This record gives sequence, C-alpha cells and structure tokens, in this order.
Amino acid sequence: MKTMKTVLITSAILVSTSVLAQTSTKVTAPTPAHSHPAPYGDNPNIFKVLGHKAQQKVQNTAEKVDTAAQKEIAKVKPKVENAWEDTKDFATEKSAVAKEKSQHAAATVNQKITETKDHIIGSPNDQPAPIISHPLSESSTSN
Repeated sequence: MKTMKTVLITSAILVSTSVLAQTSTKVTAPTPAHSHPAPYGDNPNIFKVLGHKAQQKVQNTAEKVDTAAQKEIAKVKPKVENAWEDTKDFATEKSAVAKEKSQHAAATVNQKITETKDHIIGSPNDQPAPIISHPLSESSTSN
C-alpha cells in the first residue's frame, strides 16, 4: 500500500511539472471549432486529395439516392399493396366462376355420354327388342 501511494504521488509530481513547463508566450489566432483537419494531411499528393474528394462526392450521392428511393418506395407501396389485394380478389372470383363452369361442363358431358350410350347400346329401362322368328324357307319380307 505504501509503495502504491509513493508511485501515485511521484507520477502526479512528474506530470504536473511537465504540464507547467510547457507554458508558451505565443499568441495564436483562435481556430474555428468546426474546422476538421484534412484526412489526407497538410501537404498531400494531388491524387490523394482528388481521390478523397471523389469518395466524399460518391458517398453524398449514394445517400441522396437512398433518400430519394425511400421516399418513392413510401409513395408507391400503398398502390402496390392495393393492386395486389385487387388481384387476389379478382383471382378468387374468377376461380369460383371457373369452378362452377367446370362442374356444369362435367355434368353436361356426363349427360351426353349417357345419351350416346343409350342410343348405341340401348337404355336398360327400354323394353327389349321383339324377336320375330320365321321359318328359313319363308321370306322375311312380305310381298
């Protein structure tokens, strides 16, 4: 504990002397608070400056495009959602009509098949055809 206090006091004395020793008599003009140092240094290569400026312009343009896109999406989104809902409603109605028509068509086809079968084979409800027998020596046509 004693060594810790000694180290702390010694470091405080050393720091305070270095801070007090750095007094300057120069009067400097106040710098604006909003001024940021250039990220490319005091005396940079022209290509570094141009590259940095181009990068800033691209980033600003990308932000503006993103903002405009978000605004347009907000404008278009309700219209798209309404169109989608209308499309779903229309499809539901049309599928119900198509289902009804297909059931009607199936019933009609079944009826036509039954009628055709009855005409070709005969209906099971009809009386059987009479069987007329003639002797072989006799003609089947009457004169």
